[in-house]
Amino acid sequence: MSKSYKVSEVSAATGVPPATLRLWEQHGLIVPSRSASGYRMYSEDDFARVHHIVRLRSQQGLNLAAIKSSLDAITRDENGQLREDPSPRLGFEIRRRRKEKKLTISALAAKVNVSPSVLSTLERTSRGASVLLLRAIAEALGVTVTQLTASPDEIVEAVVRKGKGRMLPSLGKGIRIHELASGPRMMDCQEWTLAPGAASEGFYRHEGEEFIRVLQGSFEIEVDGLGLATLNEGDAIYFESQRAHSWRAVGPETCRLLWINTPPTF
Repeated sequence: MSKSYKVSEVSAATGVPPATLRLWEQHGLIVPSRSASGYRMYSEDDFARVHHIVRLRSQQGLNLAAIKSSLDAITRDENGQLREDPSPRLGFEIRRRRKEKKLTISALAAKVNVSPSVLSTLERTSRGASVLLLRAIAEALGVTVTQLTASPDEIVEAVVRKGKGRMLPSLGKGIRIHELASGPRMMDCQEWTLAPGAASEGFYRHEGEEFIRVLQGSFEIEVDGLGLATLNEGDAIYFESQRAHSWRAVGPETCRLLWINTPPTF
């Protein structure tokens, strides 16, 4: 059984006063269980969630509404435990392509600078993915992130109606990618939906060029040689993908982007 924590233990470990923990509970950010005597009890997932809320407040400056929106991108399983909603195919595809390259888990982990246990968990459960990590894995395997995440048998039609097209597996918490075009062509055309605070979690680079236009919300991107820019609804940026770049959704509302890579190297 997973350990349970009293409110005093969570407060002491995180630095969050008990009154603030109760406030977060009132806003639906955390939902502790109750003991038989009525005391609040926090599971390990609740404990991790409190740490995540602290990070969203201190590092990204989000208010309670923005934090709730970010946390809403996380779902719960049938037991009420927090989880992402990954596609089983992601781990399968990484493992298949790794074996094609005759690489051990340790060898691939060394190439992408993570521990073998992180990579093993990703292959077994499809959990723990991030844009930065998948970009590194794709490069090491000689493929694109889209090739790792999209089913090769599912091709988007030339005309994509509203609500159609295919959704790629999650590349991290709060990141959803709707593919608008695919196939042996010259572009990756995607609509990205980012919860407040969703980010690349570091810089990456690849071949090609890319164009991003903000359809909703605010988006912060830093590109080597171009500097840091905050893009709001209607703003756009175009740059060479070989320039190291990192990004995150900023502001209190969901961010939507039209994101195009050419050639399809993401």
